[in-house]
Amino acid sequence: MPQMGEQPTEAARGDIGGSSGWVTTKVAAAALGVTPRTVRTYIHGGELEGKVEQEGINKRLLVSIASLDELRVRREIEGKFRRQKREDSGPENLEGDMAEVIRDLSTRLEERAAEAAGLRARLELTAEAESTLKERVAKLEAELEAERSKSFWRRLFGS
Repeated sequence: MPQMGEQPTEAARGDIGGSSGWVTTKVAAAALGVTPRTVRTYIHGGELEGKVEQEGINKRLLVSIASLDELRVRREIEGKFRRQKREDSGPENLEGDMAEVIRDLSTRLEERAAEAAGLRARLELTAEAESTLKERVAKLEAELEAERSKSFWRRLFGS
């Protein structure tokens, strides 16, 4: 991995078609010392610029090298950038890993809570619709039974 200020090679950037200025989330994660999931969280949170390449099953997310460099500098200034490799098990690395895990878990929890709220609202609407339909069916069955209890001549001539 190139040091700050050095231009990464095409292989290090993960480019396929030359110097496009975009890298994969895996390469970006390695550059930041985080997981690819965290990189996707940064993209969705607006901290990194990302774009989708291709469509369908071969779809992948790419990260702007410029936004990646800006985030690295910002994280270094804030003291959040880990220069150690992920295999190191120093106390600072463990704290950063724990913070990352907690951040990922809280993001997932928020997503699940929003999903649960949406599902709860749909369930309430479905229950209300079912109740209304049952009432209408009961009313129509009562009307049908009342018509059936009339004699043939009364139904025919309506009295």
